[in-house]
Amino acid sequence: MAKKAMPTKSERTDPKKNKSLAIRLVLKRKPTAKASEVAAVVKKEFGHTINPNQIYMIKTKANMASDGRPRKSSSARNDTPMTSAALWVDAIKTARQLLKATGSMPNAVAILKAVDS
Repeated sequence: MAKKAMPTKSERTDPKKNKSLAIRLVLKRKPTAKASEVAAVVKKEFGHTINPNQIYMIKTKANMASDGRPRKSSSARNDTPMTSAALWVDAIKTARQLLKATGSMPNAVAILKAVDS
């Protein structure tokens, strides 16, 4: 049996050949429509017979992609410049000097907040 040809880019971007794309296009125009209404519009415009469960699946995947949580970039993996034990020791010594100079923890925190902003 011959192997099926791989879909070309034009097939992926053509809603008459791609059911999921057709559903996404209809949902973009009518975000509050019921699944049965979306299925009817897809059938009328693009000729695909679609089960309402497929519409719910595509809606769910779209909501998962845009759930509102901020995404971390791959470059922000290491937020701290502390990469070695020696750097930590130096930071602790500097913090101790700040505490001695200010006299108390609240004063040191206030100074650090003032410098940070």
